[in-house]
Amino acid sequence: MLIRFRVSNYRSFKETAELSMKATADKEHPENVQQQKTGKGILKSVAIFGANAAGKSNLIRALIAALVIIRTSETRQIDAPIPMVEPFAFCQNQEKETSFEFEFITSGNRYLYGFSCTEKNITEEHLTVFTSQRPTRIFTRDSDSYEFYNAEARSQLQPLTARNTANKLFIATATIWNSSLTKIPYLWLKYHIDAFDSTNPVIQSLELYENDKTGKLHAFTNNLLKEADINIADFSIESREAKGTPQVFLANGIGQKEYRIMATHYVRTNESDTTRYSLPLQNESKGTQNLFFMSPLIQGALEYGSVLCIDELDSSIHPALLLHIVQMFNSPDTNPNGAQLIMTSHTTDLLSTSMMRRDQILFVEKNNDTGLSDLYCLSDFSTRTREDIRKAYIAGRFGAVPNIL
Repeated sequence: MLIRFRVSNYRSFKETAELSMKATADKEHPENVQQQKTGKGILKSVAIFGANAAGKSNLIRALIAALVIIRTSETRQIDAPIPMVEPFAFCQNQEKETSFEFEFITSGNRYLYGFSCTEKNITEEHLTVFTSQRPTRIFTRDSDSYEFYNAEARSQLQPLTARNTANKLFIATATIWNSSLTKIPYLWLKYHIDAFDSTNPVIQSLELYENDKTGKLHAFTNNLLKEADINIADFSIESREAKGTPQVFLANGIGQKEYRIMATHYVRTNESDTTRYSLPLQNESKGTQNLFFMSPLIQGALEYGSVLCIDELDSSIHPALLLHIVQMFNSPDTNPNGAQLIMTSHTTDLLSTSMMRRDQILFVEKNNDTGLSDLYCLSDFSTRTREDIRKAYIAGRFGAVPNIL
């Protein structure tokens, strides 16, 4: 489970911003919290609100950038630039590094991993494990200088430093060379946290559908479409080698395969007869398409207890369906494995203490004079138990709303 993510000097976040999943002492909605053996609670979902261009998407993009840098490290050529490094633009010192840090729990232990980089080099990197309340530092790195803190780490990791390069992360290099000290946190970062791009969702989902040998994903998507009250009874997917992408096929973005997705409708043609019709997915609404492509990531997160980040979850989706998806993550019945949902939204239906805790509601506000974004939590404010959070937000009490006066 993700405990927190920190970023600095990335797009509109010049100063350090911390996305925290730590539960406060708030007693509301205990089902929305995954309790740990230590007695601490971790939130199953958070919703991030703010005006257009405030920086909500930049926060999700920062998390995606960190994951892309980690996951492409092992295949990066020696002189290749580090991808998606976009420091704060309104600054004279463009050479200052961008920093990312994750704190998370996997395989029963808590890990702290972070790094700083420019487009050319990794300037700092560190990995710490908490097998008890006391931290055990595994390694730290300052450019091409490494330090190890016990005999096991020195013996196992010191020889691998020669195999690393200035533009690669040592956690990835060490794992590729079979380090048991870096493998568990690296695999969590590679496979147990993901993001959904509602503007280009096709690439992420089509292969998951194609590899659904058990039919579990197929059934999950059908059920979710049913819950959304969408008149689709079933669907089919056909793949083929790329042939130029006729209208009925969808390209996977890589150029190797194309997919045809047909949605099945049963339409009553008279009082006694119902006829089956199949339509290409492209003919369905944008909301239906988003839900279809989002389903594999939702199903995978719930099944494996992973973290799912979605920018603009409410894009073309009815508020009632949005609430249903959030409830799937908050409920221990549908989320027994501790999956987490991080989302940005404009849907103020979520701004209700009848469904969400105060520590699950975050805001991003940009200072238009400086171009700086700031991330903060509703629990930072003193609110009455029965206060109408939605009304107070629209009135501007918590900031993070457009100034249209």
